[in-house]
Amino acid sequence: MSLQSLVTRELLFAYFAGQATVLQKQMIEKWVEEKPGNEEFFYACLHEWETLHPQYRVNTDAAIDKFNEGILSQSRYSLQPEVGQRGQLKSEKAGGWRKWLVAASVLCVLQFGAWLLRDAVLYKSYATGYGETNLVSLPDGSSVLLNANSVLQVPRFNLGEFSRHVHLRGEARFSVVHTPDDKKFVVQTDSAFEVEVLGTEFNLSARKSGTRVVLQKGQVRVLYKKEEELAATALVMAPGDLVTVDNKQKRLQVTQVSSPENFSAWQHGRFVFDNTSLYEIKEMLHDNYGLTVELGGIDVSEMKVSGSFKANNADELLQALSEVLGVNVMRQDKHVLFTGNK
Repeated sequence: MSLQSLVTRELLFAYFAGQATVLQKQMIEKWVEEKPGNEEFFYACLHEWETLHPQYRVNTDAAIDKFNEGILSQSRYSLQPEVGQRGQLKSEKAGGWRKWLVAASVLCVLQFGAWLLRDAVLYKSYATGYGETNLVSLPDGSSVLLNANSVLQVPRFNLGEFSRHVHLRGEARFSVVHTPDDKKFVVQTDSAFEVEVLGTEFNLSARKSGTRVVLQKGQVRVLYKKEEELAATALVMAPGDLVTVDNKQKRLQVTQVSSPENFSAWQHGRFVFDNTSLYEIKEMLHDNYGLTVELGGIDVSEMKVSGSFKANNADELLQALSEVLGVNVMRQDKHVLFTGNK
């Protein structure tokens, strides 16, 4: 029987838990070196096992008890200074306690550092700054165009062969290829919201103000869990569907849009507004350009914008908004002030 059929996910889990025999350990080490695909599967299982069994939990209660014990022990030899042999005992005791404290501190720092670096080892991050976009080509043939102020995390070892899970903070347009084995492509966000696809094109925005996905081609399934203890709501989208989740009210809404491509017009340097409120535009200016917008003396309830605007940077967009809204726009560094009518 070949090593390929002997090394299973269950055996690797036993290996990570320290429950494998000596022969099994030797077999796994030999199997990992046979071909690159085995190594990728090994790390995929390691990531899954570590997620289920975190290894960097510090036993805080035990550490505090040990610390208090050391303090009491130190006090016992410090309250009544003595000379001679007992004075020597005091010095040795205090020195041993200090060595223990240093060692414990170093261990905690190393464990905490390893936990912080864990994502850097398992995931590769692609990021954009304010006003930037970036096209990312994934190993499985899919592509992701990141909008401004966004981060995409992609597994380093197993994307395409064993799983297709990525994580998005910000906004991106996804073009996902279909695989012969119908492997799902899953986009996770910081909120309890994720998108599952087989092969399709869609725009996903996962900002602080809320999450929004617009389907352009194909079919996707949206999973949304309003509360941790509740079951996730599953919703199958068709082309033209717009699904939004307000992060404050945690309410999911589904609507139909006639031109879903308008939601990813930013990839061509265009901004398409359809009866868009000034509050929404204010959020967009902050998300895309890092601008803080102040509305001075303007009745924002009456301010709605419709139309398509070509803008290569924030100043061009602000100028277009000033002309359409008929208001004065003043910018100083990252602060923008909309005031009165022109």
